[in-house]
Amino acid sequence: MKAVGVCGSDLTSISGALPFTRFPIVPGHEASGQVVEAGPKASWKVGQRVIVHPILVDREDPRAQRGEVHHCPSTEVLGVVSRDGAYADEVVVEDYMLRQMPDGMDFVSGALVEPTAVAARALSRLPLPARPNVLLLGSGSIGLLAVQVARSIDAARVVVADVVPERLNLALALGADEAVNVEGGYASPFMEEQFDLVVDGVGSSQTVKAAMEACVRGGAVVVYGVPAAGTAADIRAAFVKDLRIAMSRLYEADIDTAIALVATNRVRVKEIVTHRVKLDQAPGLIEGMLNHTEHPIKAVIEP
Repeated sequence: MKAVGVCGSDLTSISGALPFTRFPIVPGHEASGQVVEAGPKASWKVGQRVIVHPILVDREDPRAQRGEVHHCPSTEVLGVVSRDGAYADEVVVEDYMLRQMPDGMDFVSGALVEPTAVAARALSRLPLPARPNVLLLGSGSIGLLAVQVARSIDAARVVVADVVPERLNLALALGADEAVNVEGGYASPFMEEQFDLVVDGVGSSQTVKAAMEACVRGGAVVVYGVPAAGTAADIRAAFVKDLRIAMSRLYEADIDTAIALVATNRVRVKEIVTHRVKLDQAPGLIEGMLNHTEHPIKAVIEP
């Protein structure tokens, strides 16, 4: 391993709040590295620089063969469910779980291809008009990547809503037209129907309601934030506006889109990295994140 990002799902798993994690487990799925050993049937060679595509799945499943890994019952994410992940010096992966790292891409950028794929799928989940107006609810690491993905699809206007001033300022630096602090709620004028697409990175009842209110009639709402049990949505409100609503879970071909976006600098992943630590320093950083004494926008571990 050469670099691995710390994802919110890692923290949820480490804290014991992710019900499908089976312990003991080594976390880590946003990863890049170099091949040090390959089995006799592997298509990879020792020394190759690679990006980890961290989704494990039964490749014989017809849904997997159609590229629908998010619909396969066997699907799990490296370091999240049962297979040891990339917070380590070395990690064992299946042959199909690697992608060639483009020449000129560094390992930190390679590790952050994975969250870029999450953002890319959310933005491409539903058909959109040309030059859409886009609202992003949440400016965590994926939201900040989504700002740049929105620019890559030639969005006419990109607005970000969050409660953390530092993240909102970074969203502006990365290309957002407006960054709105919604600490007081979602009742400000920007929430009136004006967006062709609202991407919800929070997934709460409040943000789903806000997303539907902010959409134009016939607009699209995409939720990639993991909803808590009991999260509710007003289906009648969606019906009245004839909204299209979709969930965005995982990705497949979007990883190749993400590689291209990062390789061409259309998504500047390293600008969201605020903390870089060595593997032996990672426990202290993660403990601080869990205790809310450390607040990285994006942390990267370099073994």
